[in-house]
Amino acid sequence: MEQREEIRLTIAKIIREKSETGQLMQFEELLTELAGQGLLNPEGADQRSHLEGILRQVVSENEDIKELSSKNQIPHYYSSRSLSEIYAGILVRKEENSLIAEIVRENSAIYPRPVPLNIFREPPFDLTQEEILDYLEKMGKQGEYQDIAQTTTSIGTVFLYSNRHLDATYASILAEWLDVGQANNP
Repeated sequence: MEQREEIRLTIAKIIREKSETGQLMQFEELLTELAGQGLLNPEGADQRSHLEGILRQVVSENEDIKELSSKNQIPHYYSSRSLSEIYAGILVRKEENSLIAEIVRENSAIYPRPVPLNIFREPPFDLTQEEILDYLEKMGKQGEYQDIAQTTTSIGTVFLYSNRHLDATYASILAEWLDVGQANNP
């Protein structure tokens, strides 16, 4: 088997295996993995461009192998056999620390509805309480997240919404309905 073909098959296998564990694969990880298997020398600059070309070929030849770029243009790879595009997008957002803001904005704009804060503790987000509080603290300090606001229902549940898409009164009414009214009205 030609080395280039062996590298293509190995890349597809590595990406698929990583996806089966619910994770994305980055270029640097692939480079390290292939070097560890003796298929590439990670030190050579020409090896990087060589791998980039092979990777493009793997994506074009395998319909399940997908590339998804983050905001800072870092490509991530996954297999759609194991991960959906939406789930892969959540993983990228989680890595970028924009997960909560983007989910809240999306829900406020599309549905329109506020998002209960505790939803981020559930799959597919799986954030701890500390991670959630850390996200909220960081968002409070950065100007790009000043549209993210919160409202608390009559039973104490915190909901987040984007004031770009929902006004405070409407967000409060929707949160109250979702948290209290819906459950009390069969």
